[in-house]
Amino acid sequence: MSAGSPLPPEREPPKPAPDPAPPGARTSADRARELPRLPGSRRIAVRVRAVLQIVGFALFAFAVGLSVFNSVIMPRLIHNTAIVRVPDLSHLSYEQAERLLASLQLRIMRAGERFEAAVPRGLILSQDPIPDTPVRMRGRVSVMVSLGEEFSQVPDMIGSSLRSARLQIDHAGLGLAGITRAPSDEIGLGMVVASDPPAGTVVHHNAGVGLLISSGPGGESFVMPNLLGRDLRTVKSHLESLGFKVRVPGHEVSGTVIFQNPPPGSPVAPRATLLIQGSESRR
Repeated sequence: MSAGSPLPPEREPPKPAPDPAPPGARTSADRARELPRLPGSRRIAVRVRAVLQIVGFALFAFAVGLSVFNSVIMPRLIHNTAIVRVPDLSHLSYEQAERLLASLQLRIMRAGERFEAAVPRGLILSQDPIPDTPVRMRGRVSVMVSLGEEFSQVPDMIGSSLRSARLQIDHAGLGLAGITRAPSDEIGLGMVVASDPPAGTVVHHNAGVGLLISSGPGGESFVMPNLLGRDLRTVKSHLESLGFKVRVPGHEVSGTVIFQNPPPGSPVAPRATLLIQGSESRR
């Protein structure tokens, strides 16, 4: 080699070969390539925790929104609707009540109808809300309309048994005022001969109806009518024309009948003596 030629580079001594890994051992490269894996129960717990966080956030957002609605939006809606007081609708017709409520921007609703003797038919019987209750405009007021006094018609019970007559009276909304028995050649024993008031009469609901029941065939007899409130002179003259003996206490026969014996509905034999007293009779 000449003196002017460059020297060749020095070579690095060869690195010793690494010691062979024992059988079954993992190198660092193997460990780097492997991703950590969580047990199955732990993965489920992580997912549940994430879901709970989302649900909690949604509930929190809902609570905040509800609070804002109740404290800000709702008061504005309420205050923007005017408040009025419900007027007294009693003893007004349905049409009058409807017009009065409409002037206050309220609506009427018919809740039903009911019989009430103290309130004429067609007038307002009750209302809800009650008078002077504060409500918002465009609210609704329900009313009950009166059907007035209830009436019933006396049924035709002639020839019916006493049990059947009781059922018919009850079904008609009436009451049994009393029972009188008298002989009858036309109506069988225990059957209805007549009623007081007569069949077809229109009376107040729950009014009393008297029954005359046949006690079987008998001699000639009459049924004592109700003479109370009638003119005494006229009654006395009529009874005497039928052959009865009429006795009037006192010295003056005038006024209206205030007492009679036998009482109304009692059987009376021909030419019997009847006692009647007038309102102006003096002893």
